Formats: sequence, C-alpha cells, structure tokens
Amino acid sequence: MKYSLRKTPSHLHLTYKYGEANGGLLGRNLVLEVVDENLLTLEIDLSANLLARNKQSPWYLDAVDLSSNYHKLKSLQCPDNLVRTRLIRAWEGVADPKLRLRLVLHPRGRYLYEVAPHSLFMGGIQLDVQAFLEEESETTGTAAEPTEASHVEEADPHRKHA
Repeated sequence: MKYSLRKTPSHLHLTYKYGEANGGLLGRNLVLEVVDENLLTLEIDLSANLLARNKQSPWYLDAVDLSSNYHKLKSLQCPDNLVRTRLIRAWEGVADPKLRLRLVLHPRGRYLYEVAPHSLFMGGIQLDVQAFLEEESETTGTAAEPTEASHVEEADPHRKHA
C-alpha cells in the first residue's frame, strides 16, 4: 500500500560522514510504502535535480555528489511539517515499525537505507542512516557524465590560420 506524503517539491538537507554536508536538494513525490506489517519505506524522487541546464548550479552539483557518495550518507533532514505530521501518523499506526529510505536519482541509481527518524525541535523530521542496504540498491549508471569541455577538441598548435 502506498501513501503520498507530498507531491510538490520539498527542500532536503543531507549530511555525510566525516563532517561533509551539502546545501540541499529538492525532493519530489514523497511516498510512504507499507511493505510488510511493520516495514515502511519512504521514497523520495531526487531526479529533477539532475535536469538543471546550468551544470554548475548547487542543485545539480549536490545531486552528482550524492551519486558518488551515497554510501557515506549520514542523515537527511526535511523541514516540511506536513511530511513530518503524515510520517509520524503512519509511524504511530504500526506496531514495532521499521523505516527505510529510498532515494531515487534516475538515471544514476536508487539507494536504499535503513533509517531511524526523530522530530526536530523547530519542526520537520530528521532520518539518521543506520545502514546502507547495498543488496537492494541499484547503483548502476553512477559514472560521471562527460562535461562540455571534454567534447571540445584542442586546436592543433602547428596549424596555420589564414
């Protein structure tokens, strides 16, 4: 059974191990899926961040960073109170709940984590990563895309110009 938590974009803050952090990403289509009686999976689509025309924009760079550092993710914060309320309501309705987080970054991969949620004092929710579930993740296609500069052929220094 799937429940939509939010379809419109929601700002997300990611923190990585070793003190690394990024400015954030936009998550769309936040969906909570009840897999078993007590297993909940929160899926967040981050693919739109890779569609930026400006390949130097913070959204694009943070999405590329996630695709190469997905195994270092430490926590994800969502300051959206609506998502928090709906997630807590679903969490409280399940006996002995377990929560997983799936980040979809198409075409670079789908990353699945075991997470522990807790409410933030100022609103929103934080999901602390307990484990990266490599067997259930799709990490293909994470190779870096060629840049525009790699397509430009260098001029021959010995070629004479008219």
